[in-house]
Parts: sequence; C-alpha cells; structure tokens
Amino acid sequence: MVESPKKAPSRSDPRRRPRQSAEQTQAEILDAAGRRLAEGGPDALRLQDIARDVGISHPTILHHFGSREGLMEALEKRATSALTEEVGRLLLSGRGVHDEAGGPLLESVGRAMNEGGLARLVAWWVLRDPSADHEEAGKITARVVELIRVRLEEEQDTLGGRPPSREEIAFTVRLAVLAMFGDALIGSQLAQVATPQKNAESERFRAWLGQLLAAHLRGAVTPLPEEHTGSKAD
Repeated sequence: MVESPKKAPSRSDPRRRPRQSAEQTQAEILDAAGRRLAEGGPDALRLQDIARDVGISHPTILHHFGSREGLMEALEKRATSALTEEVGRLLLSGRGVHDEAGGPLLESVGRAMNEGGLARLVAWWVLRDPSADHEEAGKITARVVELIRVRLEEEQDTLGGRPPSREEIAFTVRLAVLAMFGDALIGSQLAQVATPQKNAESERFRAWLGQLLAAHLRGAVTPLPEEHTGSKAD
C-alpha cells in the first residue's frame, strides 16, 4: 500500500522558519503589519492575519508587542522615525529649502501619510483617545523645524538677510503636515478628476503646496540691518 504524501506544513507553521533574533522577528512582523495597514487601514491589522503572513503563531506577536495596540504603537513609531530620517536626509543633502527641497519634502510626507497608511493610523489613535499626549510627534516636529532653521541660516549666510523666526518655521511645518494629513484622509473625495487620475492630482497638489510654502519662507526673510551689510553711508 502506497502511503499518502504528508501534508506540507502551512506558511504559519513555525517549523519552517529559521531561527532569528528578536529584532529580526519584530522587523518582519512590523513589515507585514505595515503592508496590511497601507492596504486596508487600522481595521486590517488583525493579529491572526499578520501571523499567517509572517509564518509565525499568533502568541508570538503578543510575546513581542503585548497586544494589538502595542503593535500599532510600534508601527506608528517606526513609520514616523523613518519619515523623520527621510526629511532630515533631504534637508541635509545640500539642496536649498527655498527652491528644490520643498517638493521632495512634501512628497515624502505625503507618501508616508497616504501610501504607508500613517494618516489613518494617527487618526485612529487620536479618535480612540483624544486626550492622549502624543509627545513623540512633538519631538519629531521640533527636530524637523530645527533642521529647516539651520538650513535656512546656512543659506542666508551666503544670500544675505535674516531667516524667519523659529515660530514662523514651526507654523509652516505644521501647515504642511496638516495639509498632508488631510489630503491622505479625504483628498480623493475633494479631487476634481476621475478616479484613475486622483493619485497624479495628489502629487501635483503636493508639488504646488511645496512651491507655495517655499515662496512663503523666502518672502519671510528680512533684510539685515544696514550696519551688518557693509554698506554704511558715507
């Protein structure tokens, strides 16, 4: 009698997985959760589905993150940290804040907010607990503002004039983030084009907003007092 072939273990069978460090396993879980978040929002973050995607057991996720909420919090921190690094890279890349960088900066923010599902995740956290103090978001904003301030000062050393105040920069950053957040959540409903062209229109909106805010910062530069310009009257 011929024996029936043994059923291959499912993808979620831990026996198929090579031994990994805790950090590697956490990264794989967050990668899988990020894909589901981008595709279906916070409601799509079901631990059983994520465990099946990674090839681990449901309790393994609980072991690493404690709960579904813990996983979502870790996902938000990783996404915002990656976004901050990208913004910092753009600001320190040598491109002027006034000119080229406005578009790529907002494109990076918009991509993380929209395609990465970050806007929906943040909205979920805020609606779940409106009184919660999202201290990490404030720290990230402060870092971005400081990077922009330093970059503007470096440019003005060459171009002359005095860059806008830190509060002026902070409010500009805040406006940009709020615009990207809103566009990620309801931009498609506000679009004036057919569905296939909505993504392209959103990209044009981000480019337009980048130019608008860059022009604002450029216009906020104040001339240096005459004694600092080297053009004293005879």
